[in-house]
Order: sequence, then C-alpha cells, then structure tokens
Amino acid sequence: MLKRSTLILTGLFLSLASFCQKQISEVDAVKMALMNSNNIIASDLVIKQQKQLLKSSFNIPNPEIFLESPTGNFYTGSITQSIEFPGVYSKQYQLQKQRIGLAENEKLVTETEIKYQVKQLYLSLQYADTLQRQLYIQDTVYSEIATSASRQFDAGQINYLQKLFTETQYGDIHNEYVKSQINFRNLQSQLQFLTGQPEPFVPFRLTNQLLDFTYEQDSVALINNQTIQLYRQLQNISEKNIELQKKKALPGLAFGYFNQGERSTPIGNRFRFGITVPLWVGQFKGNINAAKTELELNKQKTKGLNQQLSVQLIQAKNELAINEESLKYYQSTGIKKANEIITTAKRFFASGENDFISYLRNISDAYSIQLKYLEAIRNYNQSILSIKYLNGTL
Repeated sequence: MLKRSTLILTGLFLSLASFCQKQISEVDAVKMALMNSNNIIASDLVIKQQKQLLKSSFNIPNPEIFLESPTGNFYTGSITQSIEFPGVYSKQYQLQKQRIGLAENEKLVTETEIKYQVKQLYLSLQYADTLQRQLYIQDTVYSEIATSASRQFDAGQINYLQKLFTETQYGDIHNEYVKSQINFRNLQSQLQFLTGQPEPFVPFRLTNQLLDFTYEQDSVALINNQTIQLYRQLQNISEKNIELQKKKALPGLAFGYFNQGERSTPIGNRFRFGITVPLWVGQFKGNINAAKTELELNKQKTKGLNQQLSVQLIQAKNELAINEESLKYYQSTGIKKANEIITTAKRFFASGENDFISYLRNISDAYSIQLKYLEAIRNYNQSILSIKYLNGTL
C-alpha cells in the first residue's frame, strides 16, 4: 500500500513539475532557434560581404604616373589610365549581383536545415513526453500487481513462478519508464541549447488528429526546395561568368597625358589614346571554355540532386501512406480493442478466472497496442515533416 502511494505521489510530482515548466509551441521554438543560431549570423555576414564587394565590380586599374625626359633636355610628367572594354564592368556587376543571390539562397538553406532539426526534435520531445506518461500508467499497474503477487506468495496462495513472472514483467516496464524519463530530459536539453532558453521547457501535447495534408505532383514537387534553388543560382552565376569572360576577350582602352616634344608643344598634342590588344587569344578561350564547363557541371549537379531528392520524396510519400493507414486502424479499431482487453482482463482476474500470468500477458498485449499507437502518431507526423522539408514548405 505504501509503495502504491509513493508511486501516485511520484506521478503527481512529475505532473506538477511539467506544469511548472514553461510550455513553448513548435512555432516559437523554431523562431527562437533561428534567432539564436550562429550559422544564421554567419550567413548574414556573408550576404553583407557580397554586397560590399558590389562596389569592386568597377575595379579600374590604378593610373600609371611617370617622370621622364623624352628629349633629354628636361623632365616632364606623364599619366596613363587603361580600362577594360566598358561592357566588362556591367557584366562584373551582374555577376556580383548573382553572388549576392547565392549568399541569400545559402541562408535559406541554413534556415531550412535549422527548422527541420528543431521540428524533428520538437516532435521527438512530444513523443517522449507522451511515452513517459503512458509508461508511468503501465509502471503503476505492474507495480501494484507485483506487490499483490508478493503478498499472495507469502500467504501461500500462488507459486514462486507466478511471483517471479510478475516481478520480471514489472522490472522490464520500470526500466523502460526510467529510460523514457532520461530520453525526455536529453531531448529537452538539446532543444534548450538550440533555442537559447535559460530553462528547460515542455512541448504541447502530441496531437493524434489526421491532417488535411496535400502535396504537389512529382513533376513540380521540388520546385521550392531550397537546395535545388541554390544549385539553380549556381547555374545563373556560371551563365553570367561566361558573358563576362567573352567581354574580357574584347579590346580595352588606354588614354593619358605625356609630352614627348619640346616645352612649347601645344597642350592638345600632349594627350595619348590607344587600345589594349587581346593578343594572347588562348588564355581568353581557355577562360570561356572553363566557364562553359562550369555551367554544364552545375546543370548536371542540379539534375543529380533533383534525381536524389525525387527518390527520397517517393519514399516519404510511401511512408506517409503506410503510417496514415496504420494510424487510422489504431484510431478506429486498435485502441478500442486494447481498452476492452484491459477492462476484461481486470474483471476476469478480480473474479478469479485468470491467474497473474494470464492477466499480465493479456494487459501486456493491450499496452503494447497503445505504445504502437503512439509510434504511429509520431511516424505519421514525421512523414509529413519529411515531405515538407523536401518540397520546401517547412
């Protein structure tokens, strides 16, 4: 009797402890994790850096200043400025704009990874919370049975095998219950660290409702995937780089001021103008071809990633269909049958129609169904989470 009272008080204490802890929704957990992420801060710095480099798109070479004596009679100063073909600078600017877009896409990929990680952890914490509550109920029931069996064995009403069986069953369940508590605290610590919260928090209860969830057909399902968009941005950069390398193969301009005559040479005759000749054609062709190869490489990488993610999406949809059917079964039939088994087994045991071994085997099967139901809920929600991650709608 004392042991039962202790268990009840322990359960009340755990419930009170959970009630006293702060409750945070999944949405708020994701927001806090994004705000607390050093990787997000780093992504913002990369974007800032790429925007700062936008000014360097117009990287005109430094002017050349000389002091010379062209006639041997006096020294005169000269200044020469060369520039590339004007279209080069506009292409460099466009290329840098694409690199800014790449940095922004990389940030989106980072945000998506953090969202997925937090949502997975939150779901695991919800499941662990529900599991430990379910195991506490089972642990309490098995403890009462083990205590009762011990008393009846001492009174000579049951044999040693029945007593040993009840103790073994209770020991296994109690071990699972203790492990569930440890796992719950571990998941709490992980989410606390990711969200930057000073104290552990508890999740909202795991919902068992079937969601009205729809998803795109395979042909368009991956359009919004952030990693696919990142690879497409790499293609845009490659295309702009090809345009830039072609412009660099065109002649540049040079102009300046230099007096090669006597001091009396008119000012108008002291200016010089010219062009830079792209004489080394091989290096320009090499750069253009390398840029084209880079574009083809990025296209193939995009196709490869799309193929890989398509397989994962097919698998996730298949798992969703399986988990949805499983969840429907437990909600329509499984849980009702489990509750009926527990009620009937208790009645038969109380009336003396079943012994301890039969009673424990019956309720063990029923509790196993309840635990499988919890797994079905978790697996169903995980399938939806995986599909949202793949199609970029987290």
